[in-house]
Amino acid sequence: MIQPILNKSLWTPPRLFAENSNLKKYQNWLFVKKGLYFKTYQDLWDWSVTDLEDFWESIWQFCNVKSYTPYGQILVRGTSDFSDTEWFLGAKINYAEHIFRQKTTARPALLYQSEGGLLRELSWKELESQVAAVAAHLRQIGVAPGDHVAAVLPNIPQAVVAFLATNAVGGVWCSCATDATNANTIVRLAQIAPKVLIMSDGYANNGATFDKTTHLKALVAKLPTLKETILVPYLNPNAKLKGTTNWQEISQKLVKTIEFTPVPFKHPLWVFYTEIGQALAQSAGGCLLEHLKTLILHQNVKPNERYFWHGSTHELTWQFSIGSLLAGATLVLYDGAANYPNYSVLWDFIERARVGHFGTNAAYYAACCEADLPCNNLKFKHLQSVSSLGVPLPSVVFEWVYQVAKKEIWLVCVGADAGMGGFFAGGCPLLPVRVGEMQSRALGCKIAAYNVQGQPVLNENAEMTVAQPMPAMPLYFLNDQHQKQYQSRYFGRFVGVWSNGKTLKISDRESIVTYENTEIMTDRPF
Repeated sequence: MIQPILNKSLWTPPRLFAENSNLKKYQNWLFVKKGLYFKTYQDLWDWSVTDLEDFWESIWQFCNVKSYTPYGQILVRGTSDFSDTEWFLGAKINYAEHIFRQKTTARPALLYQSEGGLLRELSWKELESQVAAVAAHLRQIGVAPGDHVAAVLPNIPQAVVAFLATNAVGGVWCSCATDATNANTIVRLAQIAPKVLIMSDGYANNGATFDKTTHLKALVAKLPTLKETILVPYLNPNAKLKGTTNWQEISQKLVKTIEFTPVPFKHPLWVFYTEIGQALAQSAGGCLLEHLKTLILHQNVKPNERYFWHGSTHELTWQFSIGSLLAGATLVLYDGAANYPNYSVLWDFIERARVGHFGTNAAYYAACCEADLPCNNLKFKHLQSVSSLGVPLPSVVFEWVYQVAKKEIWLVCVGADAGMGGFFAGGCPLLPVRVGEMQSRALGCKIAAYNVQGQPVLNENAEMTVAQPMPAMPLYFLNDQHQKQYQSRYFGRFVGVWSNGKTLKISDRESIVTYENTEIMTDRPF
């Protein structure tokens, strides 16, 4: 049994790795363009949560964000709790358009494999053609900016196409889990009153297939706002259902180019759900900046690399997976269980797909460690980083990753919260990886641990808070008149400070975020 030593350094970034990292390039850019020099990451973080306007504008400029119209004020604060803060007033952008700025013939846009299937690829030309066709169809049936498009789809290329097409026309995307009950899905989708439902005929998981056509009929009957239901054949390539439009007929139509609809920065891009099923809207501009910052600076994703996060289309991490396309990466998808036929399946897939950045829930790594899974036969030649999210990663699993998987790997433990709209802590390619810790607080996120007196504290468990607004923070709960529920949920504990009732601990060494939790459930679903 591996015996972990708390706070032990397991990995230090090699000099060339650090110097060539996107974060270091960003720091150099700040010095050349802004005359700003930061000796340590902590100094950079302090600036990012103090000079909010300068920091977020620097992300805009460094990542070359394009707006159809110039922005005026970068930040306009609203009430004391910053729930109605506005960013980049006057700017009009399109998230999907920024993704297609990365199109190239030099690499595929997507790689995909289903459970037990073969590894396939989708070129940028094919992706663009399908998105153009689906976007044109959505416009034709009357989907306008602000209309909701709901999806119940596995983690397959059609889900990516549907999201990008929805965003291209200014629609608002919402996705529910394929394995959710009828009642659960209906409760969620009824909140958004979708105009279109896109759903597969079923899904595969753990070696079994699950037909969802009966589920689809029940959904349609309970959603009176639907103008069209689109069926995606998945289990059966020839699947058809009365009253639905066939995905293949739509996506294979010849449409020369994608027409992108520019929307205001605060225009909703995405609707996702809290743990209790409340619908939250997140802005297009906020998602764009948050994804660029996180994927490029914190996860060091670069052009021509391959990014794979194992998860489902209704999860926050699926957003960030798509965001990897913004960084010029190839998005890698795997639809299936992480433990079927055994826990080696994802590691074998990573090797076969030449993945550069891999992420999944902490429970998977813990299960691999508990099973003493051998990975020594795999070379992981292309693998640079392994990310863990969710339940805090136990110290013993840190040791397992480095002793069994790959000694040179960059292990990134990330913290994310849907109510915050993104990652609050995670990777820093300039800092060491220590047992049981996250490397750093995320840039632009003034996260702190508050005691019961409402004071920030170090080295003790206290309530997680954010003391400054961020562009990706959710706009509102749907159907929440005057934002009463939203303000009560996130701004009801401390005056002018966001909180969610969860706890964390922040050390006094590089302000690294750590968790107290030492146990992890390994029988949770993957």
